[in-house]
Amino acid sequence: MSGLVQDVRYALRQLRKSPAFTAVAVITLALGIGANTAVFSVMNAVLLRSLPVRDPQNLYYVQIGDGENQPPSTSSTGNGNTSFSEPVFEALRERSDVFAELIAYAPLAVGKVAVRYGDSPEEAEGEEVSGSFFSGLTAQIVRGRGFTLQDERQHAPVAVISDSYWNQRFARSRSVLGSTIFVKSFPFTIIGISAPGFHGVEPGVSTDFWVPLQNRQELNAWGEPATFDNVFGAPKWWCLQMMARLREGISPARAEGALESTFGEAAKIGVGNIDRKKWKPVLDFDPAKGMQGYNQQYRDQVHILIALVLLVLLIACTNVSLLLMARNEARQREFSLKMAIGADSLHVFRQLLTESCLLVAAGAVCGWIFAIFATRALAAWSQIESGLDPDRSVLWFTLAVSTLIALAFGLAPLWSALRAPISGVLKATNSGLTTGHKRRIGGRVLMSSQVAICLLLLVAASLLLRTLRKYQTQDLGMKTAGLLVFGVTPQRPHTEQEAFGAQGGLIPALRRSGGLFF
Repeated sequence: MSGLVQDVRYALRQLRKSPAFTAVAVITLALGIGANTAVFSVMNAVLLRSLPVRDPQNLYYVQIGDGENQPPSTSSTGNGNTSFSEPVFEALRERSDVFAELIAYAPLAVGKVAVRYGDSPEEAEGEEVSGSFFSGLTAQIVRGRGFTLQDERQHAPVAVISDSYWNQRFARSRSVLGSTIFVKSFPFTIIGISAPGFHGVEPGVSTDFWVPLQNRQELNAWGEPATFDNVFGAPKWWCLQMMARLREGISPARAEGALESTFGEAAKIGVGNIDRKKWKPVLDFDPAKGMQGYNQQYRDQVHILIALVLLVLLIACTNVSLLLMARNEARQREFSLKMAIGADSLHVFRQLLTESCLLVAAGAVCGWIFAIFATRALAAWSQIESGLDPDRSVLWFTLAVSTLIALAFGLAPLWSALRAPISGVLKATNSGLTTGHKRRIGGRVLMSSQVAICLLLLVAASLLLRTLRKYQTQDLGMKTAGLLVFGVTPQRPHTEQEAFGAQGGLIPALRRSGGLFF
């Protein structure tokens, strides 16, 4: 242990002697490790991350398979292959031989819904869910309770809020349980708070609150105006999305075959006979991993991106390796002296490895900070509210990359250090330590390869910037300078506020604001 402490102290002294080298090496490594960590965060969120619940490997998103959408003559939500009717949900839920739990959910609006707490109106992400939502997902409720089947059947006016919403909107007040929030002017009593880190099941969206499935027309799913055919419970209103927890031993393929008949019969309810040549009642189970929809659409793009940033890391490591080798060339006299007085190769390697570990550790810490800000910038740019923050998997990835880099940096200069001639310490000049012909050729090859890789990355970055610039300057067929698009979300639908906009009261009022609009 004392030897390790001595090596660390010696390494710190050596790094302090060359502050310029240390700063350049740490910054270079920070950029390489940080870029890889940020992009791996995206790949982890889009392709790999599971929901923060128990046994996530048994959770699946339920979809209509074989490229089919919902049956003809039914009301659509725009998500035809992931939407189901309430009769279909009830019929499938009875198949306890296949499902351990079947969960239904639907957003209260496309985007955010009007919410009021006290006298403060705002907008928040809300969903209506089945009674087994939290218990079926095994999502923990840290305060209060979750929903029950009775809450769903009675369309109870109760709500569960997320931990992030509790922190943001209620300042983590302990008195929030039992208080009332108004959703589109209808009161809901807060009965529970979800565990930290749980943001719901919608990809890229941080859900703020959940309520049981509602049959109020004003709270119709997806914010759609309620009519005879598209209100909750109507067989032609295919509005529910579903997640399934399959029973142990039931594979997705086995579940698909077992449920085909049940799904086909339930789909006929309210629709009548369906021509199976035009529409096949086939289910598909997509693992609840990554972001549903994004994981297939952007898989290749994410892989290309991670390959590019790995090249960036390779360039950064090559740069630092060259710096270390050049620095160690100047230290060959030091190595010769150590070998002359009896130091073995293991001792020299241990000191070089300690210096490398300190450099990489500093670069990894700075890279982690850079990655946090980079992922936040990516989330803001892509309008993804949750999932991109570095988590434990990303941290392990960063530690693994840093460990490999530290070992490489410890081994790379070791050869030149061990080849330092012991007799060189007895000479007044460094003639015996000059660079050989083969080493010069190797350095040139390394430098040429680095320039080639940099040129490749520069071309790829230029093409990417050109594409982004093209999208930014695309002609929309109208003047966009000074153009502002906004909406008005009334807290009380079908009242005077809605009539104010519908009867033209809003537009003339805005037109009179001559100081704001042309």
